[in-house]
Amino acid sequence: MKVAVVQAAALLARAVADALHAPDPAVRRAAARELNRRGQRNLMRRVEGWPADSPGVANAWLVLVTTKAPQWRDPFLLWTDEPPAFGTPPAGFFYPDPQGFWQEVRRWVTALVRSAEPGAGTPDALSVSALFHLGDDPGRTAWAIRALDPAVVVFLDEAAWGAAEMDINATPYAIPDPYRAGVTYDGFWGHTPAGLVVGKSPQHPAAHQLYRAQDMDGFLRAIPNVRG
Repeated sequence: MKVAVVQAAALLARAVADALHAPDPAVRRAAARELNRRGQRNLMRRVEGWPADSPGVANAWLVLVTTKAPQWRDPFLLWTDEPPAFGTPPAGFFYPDPQGFWQEVRRWVTALVRSAEPGAGTPDALSVSALFHLGDDPGRTAWAIRALDPAVVVFLDEAAWGAAEMDINATPYAIPDPYRAGVTYDGFWGHTPAGLVVGKSPQHPAAHQLYRAQDMDGFLRAIPNVRG
């Protein structure tokens, strides 16, 4: 009887783990929301060392990675680092910065998550996402991939991508500079051998005044299918 109970508990734990890191963002979100306190503690142990200036959920389906310092901070608006969320929109994504950085991030996140979950609203999309500032530790990308097991990772600048040292099969994607004829910003989409979707954005969301929204939307919609 004890053996059967242990086996059943192991199977349940495995099912929960599979759901928390499923290729379907809706499944991830639902699994995180259903975690009891013990499950949340276990997941928090997995993501110990979460970096500052990095709102996100503990089982993010989508991870955005940047090396840019958080210039979006307003001297009159307090920024508070919070622990990862569980199936709910992290508060940091709604920081009212005057540069419009987080507004643009919310737009990107929603478009990317809708590639796998067409009916997702912005709160749903944010509930399966994280944005990581690498700071002085380029190894945080590898750590995030191990700890969160995301389905999609998007690098927001060349420095973040260069620090990752990842092997992918990439397809280039460029968008035009709307102010300088013949000038383009280059990005790509691809997969790692393990099936992780990896992208490098043609421009950083902090530079949203330097590209047309419809051009960036084309890049976001070009995301490859997530392999289950």
